[in-house]
Amino acid sequence: MAMVENRARLDKTRCLLSVGVGILGAQSLAFRNLDSAAFDNFSNLTARGLDSIAQVGPVGIAILALGIGLLFYKLYPEFQNAGRRNRLTASIVAFILALSVVIPRLVKKTITSFNTYPDYLGGVPRWHEPIFWLVALIQLLSIGSVLAVSFCWLIHKTVDLGEPASPDAKDIIAPPGHTTIWERGARLFDGTPGHLVLATAVTLLCWVPMLIINGPANLGFDTMVQLIQVRTNHVWDPMMMVELPGYAGQDHHPFVDTYLYGLFDEFGLWLGNEILGFCILVVLQSIATAFALVMSFVWLKKRTNLPDSCVCICWCLAAFLPAFPMYMSAIVKDSTWISIFLLWMVAFFETLYRCNNNRSVGWKLIMCLIVLGVLSGLTKKTGIYVTTLSLFMLLIFLRKQIIPLLVSTLVPALLVIGLVPMVVLPALNIAPGGPQEALSVPIQQLSKVTVLHKDELSQSDREAINKVVDTDRAASQWRDSSADYAKHYGYRINSSSKDRKQFIKTWIRLFFRYPKDYIATVPYLVDSFVFGNTYYFSGPVRCGWWEAGGFKLLKGYSDCKPSYTQEKIGIPLTDALNKLPPFSFLGSEALYTLWLPVMSLGLTVAKRKYRNVLYLIPSVATWGTLLLLAAHSPRYSLCFLFIFALTIAIPFVKGDNHPSRHMSR
Repeated sequence: MAMVENRARLDKTRCLLSVGVGILGAQSLAFRNLDSAAFDNFSNLTARGLDSIAQVGPVGIAILALGIGLLFYKLYPEFQNAGRRNRLTASIVAFILALSVVIPRLVKKTITSFNTYPDYLGGVPRWHEPIFWLVALIQLLSIGSVLAVSFCWLIHKTVDLGEPASPDAKDIIAPPGHTTIWERGARLFDGTPGHLVLATAVTLLCWVPMLIINGPANLGFDTMVQLIQVRTNHVWDPMMMVELPGYAGQDHHPFVDTYLYGLFDEFGLWLGNEILGFCILVVLQSIATAFALVMSFVWLKKRTNLPDSCVCICWCLAAFLPAFPMYMSAIVKDSTWISIFLLWMVAFFETLYRCNNNRSVGWKLIMCLIVLGVLSGLTKKTGIYVTTLSLFMLLIFLRKQIIPLLVSTLVPALLVIGLVPMVVLPALNIAPGGPQEALSVPIQQLSKVTVLHKDELSQSDREAINKVVDTDRAASQWRDSSADYAKHYGYRINSSSKDRKQFIKTWIRLFFRYPKDYIATVPYLVDSFVFGNTYYFSGPVRCGWWEAGGFKLLKGYSDCKPSYTQEKIGIPLTDALNKLPPFSFLGSEALYTLWLPVMSLGLTVAKRKYRNVLYLIPSVATWGTLLLLAAHSPRYSLCFLFIFALTIAIPFVKGDNHPSRHMSR
């Protein structure tokens, strides 16, 4: 009798708790686009909150509250029954993910229209208002609690999902001689040449409608600068806006990409239709990327315990989510580079898999790492730093297969960072890229700090800063949306390497004196990790740099104007995808840059597969590059979208991963 009463009491408590969490969650999700005036007093906050709820509609907010409450009610038993370790892991992961929804309100942002999912940008933060922190806390607790119970449920399901099914279980699912639709679909990823070709062709076929809609091609600012160098021999630095006479090109954007785009430009002219050359390039890079994606699914099929249904669902996402082919229609270094990096990731995962299972790496695999690492660094400059750092960290943690790993780490770095700038660029008469690119964030931060705390800085600090940056000129053009303005107008071209070293030392030292100002000057750096931006993309055929000769390229297309299909279908489709669930969520940048890696880490720790954490090294290294960029754009984090399946598979990689074995062993 006592047990029945206790159970009834628990059910009642659970029900009340679910109702409360549902209402709070719905209210917190309804508060969108609150500007600073909302926090002036309680009545303003109430009025703005009611306005935001009214925009969703009373029926909509009631359904949202009911859904959140029902979800919490169904999943809460898994949280109660989970061990202390799993509850702690779930809570930590939920807290980090909830921050990615709440944190935009804590960053100074201008109010934007609601055209992405979900746009929580909130104006100027009112740090000194208690009500501001109360709203943020309610959002954090309500969203975090739902995520925590959901994550415990996911951990419970993952334990069964990650274990290979027994023969008896397979017989129950499918009678002898009968195969399920998932098994038939997964055969495409068994690695045989015929199936590789077929899977690549089917993937490409699924992309064709979007390639046509976003066609014939998209050439952005960076690509236009590269093509101008090849077509007009007009070489200049697009960041410093200075002429570079006597040079055949400039390496601000990778020279390999420049030659590649110039080659297809000339090919189109030779064919008698200039744009046709770029259409062919779009098709070729789409084929290469589709093949790389298929190879990642082959690796999932062979090296993980993921069931065939999960592998097929991942392929369906890559084949039918418009974000993938949208970026394949763009002629830009990120789209050209992504297939190379994805293949390198597969080789990296295979190398780590063999090391974890005490298998020989083999020189064929090492040669793949070397060749792909070199190509990655030549087509996108941050690529070489990600690949080199990832292999170096792997070498430190594993302490095995030292010679093969050392060779695959050093050879690409020596070729790309050493041989190319010292030998190849001078031989081709190509001007090297300016050192200011690596100093973008320090220039942005110190330019503002110098203005805000000019009287507090010592004479030596001011001199060290002014030798590299004209702070007065940088301050007049400074914007918090990008470091390009401070870098473009403030950087001193004649600064020496010694000056730049002292500049970096000053930047590091002053961080500990003005940490809040450092963070406030680069709000754009969090954009990759919070909900708002999506990977859905559509743009004009060509755009930019008329003053440098851009008008001579693609004369049949107006500058910064979309093509017919882009204007009539591509742009409206992009707007619709940003607003319609589930596409709005599935296309969100933060889902791939933060949520999937953090959830993968949480599941790996919960399952005590500590060695599998090493598979996340390239993701962490890429995070580092995103935090050093001069501006934010979803294409800078494009690799997270294309490696999504590999990220999901990390907790399910096969192998001997006992909890007693430490990760660095």
